[in-house]
Amino acid sequence: MVAVLLLTHEDFGKAMLKSAELVLGSVERVKTLGLHRGDDITEFCGKVKKEIEELNQNDGVLVFADLFGASPYNAAAIASSNVEAPYKCITGLSFPMLLEAITMRNSYDLEELTKHCMQSGKDGIKELFAELASTKD
Repeated sequence: MVAVLLLTHEDFGKAMLKSAELVLGSVERVKTLGLHRGDDITEFCGKVKKEIEELNQNDGVLVFADLFGASPYNAAAIASSNVEAPYKCITGLSFPMLLEAITMRNSYDLEELTKHCMQSGKDGIKELFAELASTKD
């Protein structure tokens, strides 16, 4: 089973995980790391490396970062130079992506799950009135 790590600003990841557990029930091998105001980025990078290595049980870790190019994302990039565990990192964390990752991680390997979650994120973007209009046809 692919593990999941959420890297976010503040407690956004914790809130996402709590929401996922409301929908799915308790989940295992999903962790969150939040970067808070005043945190040392070097220490945060060390925590990211440690979590990836601890979560991995040979199937890899799918890391979600909340924002491309921001510090949590950069920490995942920095970790790539010294983490032995296989992992992928997707930015633009969304609730549909997280739910897909948790529910499908037993069905796909790390590479397939990454692609599946990225597509799920794209497919999860809808505009209410356009969707309502399409159901009337």
